[in-house]
Amino acid sequence: MTSSPHHRPAPARTVVTAVFFAFAIGLGLWAGSIPALMRRTGLDVTGLGLALTLHTAAYIAAMAGGGQLARIVSPRRLMQAALLANVPCFGLVFTATSAPGLTVALVAIGLSAGLLDLAMNTEGTAVEREMRRPVLLGMHAAASAAFGIGALAGSLIATQAGPQVCALLVAGVNLPVALAVHRLGPRPDAAVPPLATPRQAGAGRGILLIGIVLGLTIAGEMAAQMWSARFLERQAGELAAYAGAGATFFAGFQAVVRLAGDRLRHRFGDRRVILLSLAIAAAGFATVATSDWFVQSLLGFALVGLGTACVVPCCFALIAQRAAHQAAAALGTASLVAGALRLPAPLALGAAAATWSEAHAFAGVAVGMLVALWLARPASEEPAAH
Repeated sequence: MTSSPHHRPAPARTVVTAVFFAFAIGLGLWAGSIPALMRRTGLDVTGLGLALTLHTAAYIAAMAGGGQLARIVSPRRLMQAALLANVPCFGLVFTATSAPGLTVALVAIGLSAGLLDLAMNTEGTAVEREMRRPVLLGMHAAASAAFGIGALAGSLIATQAGPQVCALLVAGVNLPVALAVHRLGPRPDAAVPPLATPRQAGAGRGILLIGIVLGLTIAGEMAAQMWSARFLERQAGELAAYAGAGATFFAGFQAVVRLAGDRLRHRFGDRRVILLSLAIAAAGFATVATSDWFVQSLLGFALVGLGTACVVPCCFALIAQRAAHQAAAALGTASLVAGALRLPAPLALGAAAATWSEAHAFAGVAVGMLVALWLARPASEEPAAH
């Protein structure tokens, strides 16, 4: 006798949450070890900007392509494949000994991580529809916690034992989670009722605007994740082993907010949560941009984490509501739109940091958050609560 779909959500939710954790642990380890890898490979700040731009291009291509691939391959199978691919890709990153080698490895990571991002969010929104209540932000909380743990561990491990040790940690997390996804099996054939009837009129424009908000927000998140360690190391060289603390504060406060985020979504609705969040994120980047003190910078990155915590998951949820059972394709389309803004962001940040300073680069990101705030008003129209 086939199990009822109503008996599926609890284990599915647990496994998909573990996928979010595995997705972020490797990225956190990489973010914390950036200064050490730059020194070992001879990659300068401009080269890092270029490498991250190519990484972002691969990431966007994988998300957009994954949206189409999910029409014929289930998100669960895509998750499993991407988790397995992460192991050798991160191995290349953490064992790179030259700037070109590190750049190529980052492109490979962009492909596997982008596919995993698309697949896990598609599956997460499906679980949310099954459970008939908001749960997606709880999954993103696991990712934030993993990134924060990884970022601090990455800077400590890279300076004390060498970044290659991080590759073993990635394998130790991704392989068991891939096995758990395999054991989960295929999604039941029964259709899952959507949370809301998708709007037809203006749906395309709505997804376009949400994609722009996504692009600006994710560009800001990348700035905090990938540039905070270098910024803090230059600000206080004697604390180089703790340079990953900026990304940890960012991700840690993200995780705390995301734990309560689904309750906030239920009470206030995605639109109001997005607007308040973007305002806080802008204030956080402004705090970092005007800081010349290690502790103040950490507080700024914490504010950025508070502010960005709910934006991307809420945007994904809005897209899924609009597109119902074509969520994967709609997420892929929004990711392509977001990519037009995300793609040049690392190169622009690298150029600004090289020409002026990292502080000027973070000031530019603060302006980007304000632009997203302005666009989010019409982009996020929805019912006040689920």
